[in-house]
Amino acid sequence: MRGLYVHIPFCQTRCHYCNFVTTADHSPGLRERFLAAVSTETKHVRDRYGRLSFDTLYLGGGTPSSLNIPELRRLVEGVRSVFEFKNGYEFTLELNPGDGDETKLKAFREIGVNRISLGCQSFRDAILKKLGRRHTVRDIAETASKIRQAGILNVSFDLMLRLPGQTVEDFRGSVRRCIELRASQVSLYDLEVHEGTPFGQSLKEGELDLPGEEDHARMYESAIEMLTSAGYEHYEISNFAKPELASRHNLIYWHNQEYLGLGPGAFTYLSGIRSQFAWDLARYFEKCEATDWKNDVEDRLSEEEKETESLVTGLRLCEGIAPASFPKIYPALKDRLQTLYDEGLIEIFGGKSRLTTRGKFLSEDVFAFLLLKGASSTATPL
Repeated sequence: MRGLYVHIPFCQTRCHYCNFVTTADHSPGLRERFLAAVSTETKHVRDRYGRLSFDTLYLGGGTPSSLNIPELRRLVEGVRSVFEFKNGYEFTLELNPGDGDETKLKAFREIGVNRISLGCQSFRDAILKKLGRRHTVRDIAETASKIRQAGILNVSFDLMLRLPGQTVEDFRGSVRRCIELRASQVSLYDLEVHEGTPFGQSLKEGELDLPGEEDHARMYESAIEMLTSAGYEHYEISNFAKPELASRHNLIYWHNQEYLGLGPGAFTYLSGIRSQFAWDLARYFEKCEATDWKNDVEDRLSEEEKETESLVTGLRLCEGIAPASFPKIYPALKDRLQTLYDEGLIEIFGGKSRLTTRGKFLSEDVFAFLLLKGASSTATPL
């Protein structure tokens, strides 16, 4: 499996937590410059790797729907003319509630979009306002209905937890609404506070009221209980999907398979090399227009590093992994894995090792312990 991701950096406004490569400048000249740059980068990739074949196409951002239909059609036709896409490929587009009118949503379907990732984040207007989101709770339900009326039936909902002022019951109410609105997938995202964002400044000033660790854990446990009871498969640490509707594009990442990223800030993993062409929009324009194709970040992975990444990404999946199938690194990790079993963070199920519920909640600590160079095999991970 191989996926293509295209990063579209335009947003009408910037959310208070956002640390992605985005711009609120929507001038026609800047959009034209972006489309020309993506076309140039796409042709360079073809010259370097040949006519690559993909199983998925994902338009993310930013806000991909901020492009008008002729612009979006131009971008999609551009990549289709250079690359091949397998029959029945998954084509996801990220959308903000309230952004898609009937005409635009119908055009998305005509272009080939068959999956929408809807950035709901919360079902409380007061919390949405704190986040700097433009939409309301009412917009979510109306937009989901319009998407399905346009013929796009696979609609995934994003939810955030550990938000300022958010209670456990607030979060449970949001999960409940996702179920009622028949989301095909629910993806959970913990709030990350970054320097240089409004939330980062509020945290620095001691003015960011975040839920405590106990409430955070209860939110996560509530999501597991409510969604699995409603027929969703808990297939990855933070993702729940109706049968056969798990995100094929994201599974490529979690199976550590190849992907190509186009656009500013996007990452690529091809031929054993993980790379980022340009880390921000200004640099992206500069490099594409100068045909400077040296990557800003480039790591050639050793066989041991490939196994390590596959083990860690595989542990994110609830199906688990067989540690002994990683022969280059298993001997060095065997004692650390035993410590995690003893701590109740990993369990054996169906002949594979997988994270327990507690292990999923503390997954970043688990992964850090596994990958800590020179760690004692008897160290306590948490």
